[in-house]
Amino acid sequence: MNKKVVLRRRPVGLPEESDFSIVVTPLPKVLSPGEVLVKINWTSIDPAQRVWISGAKKSYFPSVPLNEVIRAYSIGIIISSTVTIFKPGTYVSGLLGWQEYCVIDHRRVFKLPSEENPHIYLGVLGLTGLSAYVAVVQLARPLGKEVVVVSSAAGSVGSIACQIAKMKGCRVVGICGSDEKCTWLINELKIDSAINYKKGNLVKSISDACPNGIDIYIDNVGGDILDAVLLNIKKYARIVLCGAISGYNMKKSPSLARYPLVISNSATMIGFIVNDYRHLFVQALKSLSKWINEGKLKYREHILHGLENAPSGLKMLFTGENKGKLIVRVKKEKVSL
Repeated sequence: MNKKVVLRRRPVGLPEESDFSIVVTPLPKVLSPGEVLVKINWTSIDPAQRVWISGAKKSYFPSVPLNEVIRAYSIGIIISSTVTIFKPGTYVSGLLGWQEYCVIDHRRVFKLPSEENPHIYLGVLGLTGLSAYVAVVQLARPLGKEVVVVSSAAGSVGSIACQIAKMKGCRVVGICGSDEKCTWLINELKIDSAINYKKGNLVKSISDACPNGIDIYIDNVGGDILDAVLLNIKKYARIVLCGAISGYNMKKSPSLARYPLVISNSATMIGFIVNDYRHLFVQALKSLSKWINEGKLKYREHILHGLENAPSGLKMLFTGENKGKLIVRVKKEKVSL
């Protein structure tokens, strides 16, 4: 039998546990040609999931239908296969969902480069780290001594982006939501300055931290923080949009009040979906792995135990309670076909 988390109703505002249901369904007794059966050990919680369950009509992925399993990047081990290239015991990743088992076409899963600490491929060596790498290295292209500001800087993507920018020789300023996170950014990640956006005048705080202006802004939140940053950008600034988490729970997305500053400063603003940069993944993973092994890249993981805790984890992501990349350790069960 397969336990899964399905969408009971579309959330209004913050996602609540009551928006989801736990259901148990039978597994197929026979796989179709080309299919594999994956036992899921780890599953990811990401801001994009709030968009995927919103019912949005225009997105890079269709909305999750009601009463269907929640879409999620996951990691598991193949326990049955109809193809020779994926033998039982192989660790794979893919969009396997919030569930204990997944029957899926073998072309939609990817073999992990290593079986050591497999959940790392949901975080710093997964789309989280790849997003930060693409944002900083490929799109922002920092030059030494430039000023880089990162929002949600203590988050999974933001914290990696901060460290990559530091390795590129930049002055890095992080924006986050608590004094504790500010202290962690400065003491552990060794960035130059950190701002708690919940305290004081944000525009002034940014100006004080960046008296000569901002060359690069890595944006993970959008909304008022993006507007405040735009008041402090330099001529030819580069703004890379990784996410807009501040607006994901709103019925209507906030407007960008100060976008004319992009024009008057001859700045560039670009958004991206990391999967559009698959051609960079091999080099990116090589660099990220090297930096981790050299002790130059630190990361935090916030592990929840039990599939039933995935919905509360999604809410946690938006209230800022998590410390690091949110990952769910899925309960083990025996299965037979």
